[in-house]
Amino acid sequence: MESYRLLFEKNPLPMWVFDLESLRFLDVNDAAVQKYGYSRSEFLAMTLGDIGPKEDVPRLREALGSLKPTDRMIGIWRNRKKDGTVFDAEVLSTEVTILTRRARLALLNDVTERLRGDRHRATEIGVTRVLIDAKSFAEAAPQAIAAICQAEEWALGEVWLYDAAASVLRLDGTWHAPGLRDMHGIELASARLAIRPGVGLVGRVWQRDTPVWIRDLREEEELGWAEYSERFGLRSAVGFPIRARSGVEAVAVLFSQAIREPDEPLLDLLADIGSRIGQIFERDKVEASRRASVEAFQKAFHASPVPMAISSLHDGRFVEANLQFLRLFGFERAEVVGRSSLELEMWVDQQQRRVLGERLKERGSIRDAEVQIRAKAGQVRRALMSIEYLDLRDQPTIITTLVDITEFVGAREAQARLAAIVQSSEDAIFGKSLTGEILTWNAGAERMYGYSASEAVGQSVEMLVPDDRRKEFERIMARLRNGEKIEPLETVRLRKDGRKIVVSVGVSPLRDGAGRLIGGSTIARDITERKRSEQLVRRSEARFRQLFEVAADATFLIDRRGTILEVNPAGAALAGVKDPAALRGINIGELLPPRELESARQYLRDLLHDRPIVEPFEIHLEPAGSDRRFLHVRSRVIREEGTDPYVQVVARDVTPEKEYQRRLLESERQASMGQVAAFVAHEINTPLTNISLLSANLARAAKDPGVLEKLVKIDAQRRTAANIVSELLSLTRSQDMKRIPVDVRGVVEAAIEQTGAFRMPDVRLVQELPKDPLIAPVDPLRMQQALVNLLKNAFQATGSGSVTVRLQSENDHITIAVLDTGSGIDPEMRARLFQPFVTTKPRSEGLGLGLVFVKQVVEGHDGSIQVISEPGRGSTFTITLPNPSDKAPAKGTKAAAPRTTPKAP
Repeated sequence: MESYRLLFEKNPLPMWVFDLESLRFLDVNDAAVQKYGYSRSEFLAMTLGDIGPKEDVPRLREALGSLKPTDRMIGIWRNRKKDGTVFDAEVLSTEVTILTRRARLALLNDVTERLRGDRHRATEIGVTRVLIDAKSFAEAAPQAIAAICQAEEWALGEVWLYDAAASVLRLDGTWHAPGLRDMHGIELASARLAIRPGVGLVGRVWQRDTPVWIRDLREEEELGWAEYSERFGLRSAVGFPIRARSGVEAVAVLFSQAIREPDEPLLDLLADIGSRIGQIFERDKVEASRRASVEAFQKAFHASPVPMAISSLHDGRFVEANLQFLRLFGFERAEVVGRSSLELEMWVDQQQRRVLGERLKERGSIRDAEVQIRAKAGQVRRALMSIEYLDLRDQPTIITTLVDITEFVGAREAQARLAAIVQSSEDAIFGKSLTGEILTWNAGAERMYGYSASEAVGQSVEMLVPDDRRKEFERIMARLRNGEKIEPLETVRLRKDGRKIVVSVGVSPLRDGAGRLIGGSTIARDITERKRSEQLVRRSEARFRQLFEVAADATFLIDRRGTILEVNPAGAALAGVKDPAALRGINIGELLPPRELESARQYLRDLLHDRPIVEPFEIHLEPAGSDRRFLHVRSRVIREEGTDPYVQVVARDVTPEKEYQRRLLESERQASMGQVAAFVAHEINTPLTNISLLSANLARAAKDPGVLEKLVKIDAQRRTAANIVSELLSLTRSQDMKRIPVDVRGVVEAAIEQTGAFRMPDVRLVQELPKDPLIAPVDPLRMQQALVNLLKNAFQATGSGSVTVRLQSENDHITIAVLDTGSGIDPEMRARLFQPFVTTKPRSEGLGLGLVFVKQVVEGHDGSIQVISEPGRGSTFTITLPNPSDKAPAKGTKAAAPRTTPKAP
């Protein structure tokens, strides 16, 4: 006992012992004193209800009252420390006895942070799903607020939109928990309210651009929150900004009916969610801007002094042409729209058209390509053609602009320089001296770094290098001075606006005509977006892994040979394995029963060969130490370029549904059997009665012994048929039990007396009945008849040995057991023992309905019956009945009942 005492006192987790009836603390350990802040003497003067919210006490008493002495209680309860701090505790308790009184030993673990983390993850997943599916801010914002409230258990959520014209915030949408009453009033009141920046919770969040937490609204005097707090039971609130690029565009506010302490991780999460919702808002603004841009483009297109035309990318037919384009070629609009440049013979050189077409496919655009065109009247003109892809009303098109340079053919040098610019790379390309001075600067460099050529040429290339990359730059320059070529490497550079970009940089030495090293040529490509995309992919993979790990359905990834590549915890649990890693590398066929292997292999082959399959595919597992589990399997083949295909298998445990179907089928079968039994009894009883009367009349008149013997046999067969009909008919009678408080000993003794004739001389009857009355509410006649069937079966199965009848009372139920030392029952027969017309006896000795009747009677008493049997070693049938009056008689009944009960027919 001393070792158990030390284990209790020194346990690092809080432990205590409390009285089950009064809930008063009997003992606490040091960890509990330290955790809750109460002294040991203060604890011993308190009850469980003193350390938790008062509203939880009735539920706590109900949970404790339903426990049996052998039950272990596991649950999560809210507890309050001496300083008022409320936290969630996971409680494990077992029953102990102290000085003959029932008590419980409890072990507690603070799971507040774990539950908070679970809620935050659920919030992030729910909001992510909403934002992925949302098409607009008006759709995303209220759904995101609802997802946050549901995951974090906030009662009310609001979205306030900033009205830039009036410089106020107005209510844009609300969500509230179903149990929050009279919300219509607060919605109407808030809808009429306009809040200025800096005023109240909403205004402060907008002005500060950061989340704000109010612990107790009753202490908030602004905007009448104290009134709303009392009226709607709101206690705590938190607001966070919804931010777009232009600033805070809206504010979301959440309300709780319980006081909540500030939660820094939640505030960070809400700030991130506000930014993500703000991206939807920004997207809406961009879409509105795009529509305005389209309208402006149409106006500019037709008013442009430059010839322009739009043609379909699919067949090259013109969709639209402006006035300058029509004038250049001399066509009317009706002659151009709907026809292609080939049909209108606009090209002088068809080969040039094909070359430009290939270039357009390769580069995505064409800039100032010199072409020859033919007007309607046949004149050949020279023009600079530029082509860009254009999405017009979801129709892929190209827009072509032409600059007539026929009059400027003589200016070839300027045109050559223009062609060089057109041919220039999209990458940043510039030359530098060995000292780092920039010598040349192309358009790609202008776009990438933000410096024009005039700004960059003559400056040191160090202006592009961040301070933390100076040493790297010096090493590159040292290698360049040694004449080395620097292969592309990833690094960071600075733009003119101070923004850092990730670039891939390669440097090649430059030499003059004499082969002397004079500098280097740098080619840089902006890979910032690519790196960001790679980061997003990694995050997506992490989220998928999280969903995979927490999925309720078992999920396996297997290769084409059935080898398990990955499995989630649900899959490991289904296979009876704690660690999923233990299943990796084994063949999934090792988890299946032998009789399921061939069908599973065929299913896998059909999947991999894209043959039709029926889903869900039904299969079952037989885990060691567990019952058979039935599964519904759905699978898909995943094919990735450069790798062998693999299969994702999702298995759902449908064992409970299978059991429900079995019970439903059993119920329907019994109902059908009852109808047949009623029909047979009605149709056969009348001729049996006539046979009885006729045989009795013949017996009185007959003198011949042979005739009398045959009449006796006829009557015996008639009684056998009548007994069969009686057994069938008993199954159709109402199963309503007329339960009254009786001494169950009398019911058992009456059944023993009624079956005495079936006991063999060499069979000993053992009665293990309690000395004191055992009062329980039962239907004495039905229960006696059920026991008669069990005893009769036991006597008939036992040629020698003993039959034992045992009656016991245990806690809130009683058990009646019939044990025999007879021939026993094999497992296959035992599985079907309570089905109609199933019997171990010859057909002449039994119809197989006795045990069906027994089961109906027991279940009509809200009880159960179990059988344990081994061939050659006998059988044990145990009836378990609830006994709510075990401690005291039920209200409205007498405390005792006669021991003698009427015998069952």
